[in-house]
Amino acid sequence: MEFKSGPIKLSVGPRPRDAAADRATLQAIQTALDAEDYAAAVAKAEAALSDGLAHPMVFNLAAERLEAEGRFGEALALLQRGHQMAPDDVGLRQSLGLCLFRLQQYGPALPHFEALIGAEPDFAPAHAALGATLEALGDDVRAEAAYNRAWALEPENLLAISGLASVASRAGRHAEARALAERVLEAEPGFPEAVIAIVRADLADGRRAEAEALVRGLIADPRVSDGQRAMARDLLDPSDA
Repeated sequence: MEFKSGPIKLSVGPRPRDAAADRATLQAIQTALDAEDYAAAVAKAEAALSDGLAHPMVFNLAAERLEAEGRFGEALALLQRGHQMAPDDVGLRQSLGLCLFRLQQYGPALPHFEALIGAEPDFAPAHAALGATLEALGDDVRAEAAYNRAWALEPENLLAISGLASVASRAGRHAEARALAERVLEAEPGFPEAVIAIVRADLADGRRAEAEALVRGLIADPRVSDGQRAMARDLLDPSDA
């Protein structure tokens, strides 16, 4: 996951701390990230958090580990704690919005993406995430605009392209949706939102057997979320899915 983060700024807890030691800890975490040693960075961040070091980067990395383990409620609590401490940190804003989105708390997620775009107007992933959130809230007009902005800023942003396919599909523009979804699937086979758009297009074109095969593949794919699985099932009769 791509996220924004500002320069390291020390923020300590209520008890006196060794500022030099904390800076050294943060630098060690950053060095591990720069070396793409994510496991080491997360381990150092978790140790720092346990030691009472309160810093956006520490909260963010520890929360990402929790999310990777499916512990979204705990990750949310940690990110909310970090956001209260550093409300202007863009990395925490994005992570908090994404965590809320994954918990299907779309309304609370929305202002975080809007604030992130306000701070970083050319950050394509924020526009794509805003589009997905607006789509989930049923505001397809604003969602399409957000997806288009993300696509203009980052032509290979698959979430933006698949989002445009989804909006087109829901509007009944199935040929357009199929073309966009196929573009996504060429880059990343099995991308769930793109597959769902193809399923809708197949059903609209009377290609039910092809649609059923795609739905069964989605249901069996371990990368697919429960919500996406349910959406795929709902496209077919319950007895068929």
